[in-house]
Amino acid sequence: MLRLERASRVLEVGVGTGLSLPFFPPDTRVCGVDISRAMLARARSRAADPGRALIEGDVAHLPFRDGSFDGVLAPYVVSAVPDPVAMLREIRRVGKPGARIVLLNHFASEHPLLAAVERAITPTTSKMLGFHADFDVSPLLREVGLEVGEAERVPPFGYWRALRVEEAG
Repeated sequence: MLRLERASRVLEVGVGTGLSLPFFPPDTRVCGVDISRAMLARARSRAADPGRALIEGDVAHLPFRDGSFDGVLAPYVVSAVPDPVAMLREIRRVGKPGARIVLLNHFASEHPLLAAVERAITPTTSKMLGFHADFDVSPLLREVGLEVGEAERVPPFGYWRALRVEEAG
């Protein structure tokens, strides 16, 4: 969904152990940010290629200039951070105008029965797995002036979704 041009600059927020780093094209300069020093230590071996950098930092206060990146990937992080609105504002700020922004996460179901199950299991998923099964991203996107431009279910099971978000309007 990022649909990267050659020699793009990409930010991955919540890079964790760097599982996605080997999947970026070799000519893409990728910077991964995570608040966990332990996770970044595990990611170092995956960031050994030139054009890969890892930074310890808070995704709600990114240490980059406005418009620094052609694309931003936020895998499995928007429902786990303390302030997702601040994170989304920062993602928007550091992306160039028209930057491709992709959020990968579980988002609340629109199906009433599934939504009820998600609400019921959220206390457990939040405590044990660190994510909210009933996470509704729509109001957060509206608050920061973004909207879903494209959505795609992610294997296995299609429980997770990738959302490409863009300027509202």
